[in-house]
Amino acid sequence: MRFILILLGLLLMVGGGAVAGAQYAPPDLLKMLDSAPQQARDFLQTPTALYAGAGGAGFGLLLVIIAAVTGGKKKDKARDKPAAVAMPAPARAQPQPVTPSPATAAPPPQRPPEAKPAPAPQPAMVAAAAAPQPAMAAAASQPEPAPQAPRPKPQASAQPPAAAQAADAPAEKLTLADTARTTPRLHNRRRVSDLVTINDALKAYFKKNGSYPAASGLGGVVERGAAWIPGLAPEFLPELPLDPAASAEAGGPQYVYASDGKDYKLLAHNVSLVGSTSVEVLGVKIDMTRQPTMENASFGYWTPGFAET
Repeated sequence: MRFILILLGLLLMVGGGAVAGAQYAPPDLLKMLDSAPQQARDFLQTPTALYAGAGGAGFGLLLVIIAAVTGGKKKDKARDKPAAVAMPAPARAQPQPVTPSPATAAPPPQRPPEAKPAPAPQPAMVAAAAAPQPAMAAAASQPEPAPQAPRPKPQASAQPPAAAQAADAPAEKLTLADTARTTPRLHNRRRVSDLVTINDALKAYFKKNGSYPAASGLGGVVERGAAWIPGLAPEFLPELPLDPAASAEAGGPQYVYASDGKDYKLLAHNVSLVGSTSVEVLGVKIDMTRQPTMENASFGYWTPGFAET
């Protein structure tokens, strides 16, 4: 049973890791999936595949840990099992004491010689022992030293040190929103997720109407307002996402869109790639027609007819 749990856990970890890793695989590796069914490829390009793959890998790791822990407990139980109690050997018969004959009996013990009394001490020795020694008498005559007064303890400073004040002061807590505003990596992960969602909605719109929503010139919320892709929300999306760092000023980061009904281009425009991981996942591409830099780049989706737009 333990071997089956470990094998199942390893399979789940490998399979779930492969599904989740497809989110960040380079486009060259994703071309290997061209022979797979269309539904499987579409599923691997959605955020749900990332969560499902990570969940499967985590569950497989949990199975491996459970199998390892239960196996260790069985070994401990076998080790702690008490050994068999040895039965005491039957007692042997004690030999009967042999009574010695009168001829071999031991002779009676002899009485020890009486101790002689010690001689009485001489009068001169008694007088010498009774007289005190000169050194001992001098030491006894010296007065005892007076006890020293206890030294005063240094008083603690009324003002706590700077380190203590810093420890007592409450630490500032950064919220997730504050971290996202200062981390381009989190910005771009959000942008990739939003672009995937919008691109799926555009495909659904084209499947129903036979064309993409028409919008002349690349524009976003600054130029067109909240409905910066006409007709897409709320039928195909509850509402159109906005760039996490979008502002009302022109030239700042925002999502932009242009289409003639047959072709389209959808971009996260004027964004920073400094400190960010690769954004070219799930079909997202960097728009090279705008001569991108690490501080100012654009990436997203487009059809071949609008590649140079």
